[in-house]
Amino acid sequence: MISKIKAIVYARVSTDMQVDNYSIESQIERCVNLANQKGITDDEIVVLVEDGESGDNPNRPMINYVCFLLEYGIGDHAIFLHPSRMSRFLQLQTQISNRIWGLGKDFWFVEFDFDKSNPESMLNFNIQGSISEYNKAKILADTKRGRTTKVKNNLIPGINRIYGYHYDKELDTLVVNPQEKDVYLKMVDLLLVQNFSVSRIAFDLSLKGIAAPKGKRWYQSTISRILKNETYIGTFYFGKTKVITNLDGTKKQVPQPREEWTLITVPSYINQETYERIQKKIESLNTKTRGRPSEDYLLRGLSKCGRCGGAVSSGTSSKTNGAIHKYYTCVKKAKKSFEVGSGESNQLCRGKNWRVDYVDKMVWEYILNIILHPESFLTRILNKQNEHQNTDDLIKEKKDLIKLIKEKEYERNRYTEMYASGIIKTLKEVEEKVQNIDQYINELKESLHYIDTSLTEVIHEKNDIAKLTQSISDLQKILSEHITMEDKRNIVGVFIKRVVFNEDNKIDIFMNFTQDRGYGFTKEINTHGNIIISEIDGGPPQPVCPDSGRVFRRD
Repeated sequence: MISKIKAIVYARVSTDMQVDNYSIESQIERCVNLANQKGITDDEIVVLVEDGESGDNPNRPMINYVCFLLEYGIGDHAIFLHPSRMSRFLQLQTQISNRIWGLGKDFWFVEFDFDKSNPESMLNFNIQGSISEYNKAKILADTKRGRTTKVKNNLIPGINRIYGYHYDKELDTLVVNPQEKDVYLKMVDLLLVQNFSVSRIAFDLSLKGIAAPKGKRWYQSTISRILKNETYIGTFYFGKTKVITNLDGTKKQVPQPREEWTLITVPSYINQETYERIQKKIESLNTKTRGRPSEDYLLRGLSKCGRCGGAVSSGTSSKTNGAIHKYYTCVKKAKKSFEVGSGESNQLCRGKNWRVDYVDKMVWEYILNIILHPESFLTRILNKQNEHQNTDDLIKEKKDLIKLIKEKEYERNRYTEMYASGIIKTLKEVEEKVQNIDQYINELKESLHYIDTSLTEVIHEKNDIAKLTQSISDLQKILSEHITMEDKRNIVGVFIKRVVFNEDNKIDIFMNFTQDRGYGFTKEINTHGNIIISEIDGGPPQPVCPDSGRVFRRD
């Protein structure tokens, strides 16, 4: 592959279809045609597709993969339809182009004549980035303004599917879906009148061959979600969430306060009183049948199922010889679905249950041992940190890099002065020399950034060990007081990152002071509650030490 591939085609369609009008197929076809024109055959091309990623995201998987392949000698050129496919954000466009050039590689555009050795071409390239950034911002602002205007006029500017309704794109509102409305009212009748459980409703609809909202199965959770939706009383709320951009460029939806929601009226199927009866009924069924996760278990929010990856909680109990035992159970064991037509049941997870008293006793005793006898634990963490590069070496390396960058910048300025004074005769000659220096400076700055990151981590780790030691000392004093289960959970959360319940009675416990698979331990619990411990060892520690004074909410 290294010897055969000569070019990498990158095609991208954004999540924002109002901004991007390029189809993946047309981008690929035109980029491949450009490669063919330059003498590259189809079997010498790798095509990478970035579908549904915004151009202002610096961590797009496929753009990173382009650079990965180029770095390992697979291909000499990346091909884009237009600079906007590289990014619609000027800063990212510059970063990506410098990254590719820093690898000694180059790129071509189908719809833009680009020559990096030509100052005018470079200027136009940067202008294109600015124009793309401006156009995107303007279109998104216009779109947001249009959506706001629609909401003020009691219209819905696009929506995910709501069962029982059809979204009319011309009217921008929800209209009645008669067939699904009848099914919804049937659900209400089964719940309130015939006293069916949510699971039995899903089974009943499946057995009668009623089409599910998605796919060929009715899920218990789907029925519950539909019955809890307040849209059916005629109130649709716009603005429940908004999209924010994280520091790394990724985006996520975050909930908004209810007072900031905007009410839009839609056709109602039930009244407020019926809706409240539905919620009370579901609440009572949850209490009577499945049982709520109890509050008196230690690993709330920390547990995962090693079989399917689902969350684990304590909601299952059994009665043996007059004693009631609680169990840690994967939540997906109760996530039932039924096949439309046959009513065949499907449980997503069949992992075992774990006695809460055995597990909690084991974990709490381990944490207590760390707090009361922390010497070996701290020694283990310190030994791991000593495997990192010495701080003095990092500081020396940083000083050398800064000195070398200054020398190269001075050298660059000297070439400019030599051209101005006539020592260097042509602009092309000085551009070639400056370009090579700029590339070298960029490489040095990348190394400097890596050194700064490493230095910060090492210093952070050393500081956090001091904080951890102080936290343990504070916790030793707190343990002499009466503590509640909530207090215990907070203490466990200081030390434990996650607990994975595996098959064969084995539990993996990962500490907060490690990388994802760093220092931790495995415990095996047999049916009699006996415990066998073995170590998990891995990468260098990464302390995450909350202030022990914030473990408890005291008045």
